[in-house]
Amino acid sequence: MSSRITMVLAVLFLLGALIAGYLGIAVSKPAEAPAVVTPPTVPDATEISTQTPPTPPVEDALRHNVVVLARDVPAYTPITAEDLTVERLKVAPPGSFEHIDKLVGRSSWRTLTAGTWLSEQF
Repeated sequence: MSSRITMVLAVLFLLGALIAGYLGIAVSKPAEAPAVVTPPTVPDATEISTQTPPTPPVEDALRHNVVVLARDVPAYTPITAEDLTVERLKVAPPGSFEHIDKLVGRSSWRTLTAGTWLSEQF
């Protein structure tokens, strides 16, 4: 190699070493202390009344009402409104009920456990 090419390569390697050293020092510095956050102030009663109510999330609109048992129901016992609860599920099981009033007064020929969703075939 000629001496000019050797000198150019030496300068390039020197610049590369300087840049790598600077980046190594910059990355290894400890993180700065986090800024002090002041607690939010409590709004006045007049500010609370003028605020608009929060809108429900989009995901809530995609959920379906499904009637499930809140507690165990023995066989041949009529179902009461206290035995049932409504849960909002992303996917409604096929044939499930959406309203409690369609199930009140019905009875099953088998014992139903709590948490079971009810369908037409129960």
